Amino acid sequence: MNQFWAKINKFILFFGDIGLFYLSLWLTLVLRYGINYQPEIWMMHWPVFTRLFILWFIIFYAFNLYNLSACKNNWYFYNNYLKALIINISLGVLYFYLFSPVTAISPKTNLIILGLVFSLIFFLWRKLVLELFNLKKLYQNLLFIGYEPLIKELLPKNGKQQRFGFNYKGIVTDQAMTDPAIDLAQYRFNELDEIIKREKINLLVINEPENEKITNQLFQVLPLKVNFISLSNFYETNTDRVPLKIINRGWFLDNFSEGDRSLFETAKRFFDIIFSVIFGLWSLILIPFIVLFINLDSKGKIIFKQIRTGKDGKPFTALKFRTMYKNAEQNGAVWAEENDPRITKAGRFLRNTRLDEIPQLWNILKGEMSFVGPRPERPEFIDELKEKIPFYKERLLVKPGLTGWAQINFPYASSVEDSLKKLQYDLYYIKHRSLLLDAGIIIKTIATVLSSGGR
Repeated sequence: MNQFWAKINKFILFFGDIGLFYLSLWLTLVLRYGINYQPEIWMMHWPVFTRLFILWFIIFYAFNLYNLSACKNNWYFYNNYLKALIINISLGVLYFYLFSPVTAISPKTNLIILGLVFSLIFFLWRKLVLELFNLKKLYQNLLFIGYEPLIKELLPKNGKQQRFGFNYKGIVTDQAMTDPAIDLAQYRFNELDEIIKREKINLLVINEPENEKITNQLFQVLPLKVNFISLSNFYETNTDRVPLKIINRGWFLDNFSEGDRSLFETAKRFFDIIFSVIFGLWSLILIPFIVLFINLDSKGKIIFKQIRTGKDGKPFTALKFRTMYKNAEQNGAVWAEENDPRITKAGRFLRNTRLDEIPQLWNILKGEMSFVGPRPERPEFIDELKEKIPFYKERLLVKPGLTGWAQINFPYASSVEDSLKKLQYDLYYIKHRSLLLDAGIIIKTIATVLSSGGR
């Protein structure tokens, strides 16, 4: 679905789940107590469970259960739901185990019944919403204005007719298209008025806004009440990436205004300090075991120090628990890979659980890093990438982070091409960064760790 319908979907799913939680709780109590059920039992339980339901909502969001398109993939949906359900039940047991004296109830049996009842209603509810919002009449008819090779990244896959909630009706261009990957009906500009009427076009995606001839032609179709959007904005909205191939310096001046970010940066720094102290204190319990684990697995220093590039290009010493064999880079800097043979057995576990990054809490406390931001890169790679990738240094406008938009959307960058794609995500984050986006990134990172997805 397009962004408007995607928001409507999430709104309906979210508030629908609120009703499901309380309906499931009521049914659970009725099943549990039978003829002995009294309204007083409901009044005792619902305020206590409300606090637990808030945690459950966060876990569901982290496991992408408010993305309607994810419901279409049965294996992905059921797999994510099962993981979220196990975590939520575990949180429930822990919640009532720790706070039962305060809540005056300890409904561990009710939790199991609640999980089963809710699961049944939840699946029926998701399938109902999927049917209601999968109607073709909700899909807009789209027409591209002007040829650009980047368009092929937006086209439907596997022979489908729709993607992102749009029916792709064709492309209007007077130049010959030789790209076989762009399988669209082709029209001429003098046919624009007729095509919009015949195909009932709702949206025109414009690639050549500065072409006076095309602009005049578009003005002629304004009475047809179609919507307009630039190709760069359409790409960014639907892929959550910035289209580096079709932007220029003017785009950065329009979108990267830093003058009004002071309040956000102050709030972000406040949370960085608070949570780095809290998590740092908690980590003291784990550190002795991590140190022993590393020592037993391989020889070498426990803490790995490496120069990284921070905000505005300033270098700093990043700290991590060592995850590679000693002298892993004795022949010089090497790109990290997803299944890097230099990583030790202990190191692979530490990386998958993100425990190797505990020492970077010190970097955050010092202000060299943040919890959320682009990945801190090495100066050697930055010098190389700045020469090969346009606007690469713009990712240094913000502090690097333990996690980030690129990190949760793309695996390790092991080449210049991978780094270009990660930069697209980094620039999207820099443009849209907010406390709400940061919170979403952190939640999704936690979900990845809990599902053993690694990085």
